[in-house]
Amino acid sequence: MTATTDEAAVLQAAITQRGDSLAALSQASPVLLVLLRHEGCTFCRNAMSDIARLRPRIEQAGTRIVLGHMSTPEGFAEFAERYGLESVAAVSDPERVLYRTLGLKRARWMQLLGPRVMWHWLLATLRGHGTGLVKGDSTQMPGAFLLHRGRVVKRYQYRDAADRPDYVNLATLPS
Repeated sequence: MTATTDEAAVLQAAITQRGDSLAALSQASPVLLVLLRHEGCTFCRNAMSDIARLRPRIEQAGTRIVLGHMSTPEGFAEFAERYGLESVAAVSDPERVLYRTLGLKRARWMQLLGPRVMWHWLLATLRGHGTGLVKGDSTQMPGAFLLHRGRVVKRYQYRDAADRPDYVNLATLPS
């Protein structure tokens, strides 16, 4: 699978808070790029908790984690700190260029408020992942991607906002 010209250009242009491009990082090692919805999203808070818990397994396999968001770098740093992920590289994309280029759509009504989503919202809330202020596009769907050598080698398209991918499997290069 080769990277499209758009994907390659966007991965080169997407710069982390440390000044590294996603393309350069993916040349050094595989990169698990998780594009979140917004900091106030219950499910993004759940995802941050999952990533923090699974981080040792993901990194032990040689994969670097990068978090994509629509907030300011400073605002996201505070959010990431709550989950012990302040040292993880992050890319701010308030214009959602990376989201669109990698094929992430805006949610349909059922993907945000359907019965399955509401049930999982209740469960996540009971686990302490409540709702907060929207910082970004509340209709943007999230996604997770494994990048390697400047291209996307795996992608996970969420079915709805409550979807929870297997981050460890996603972070493993295909054989």
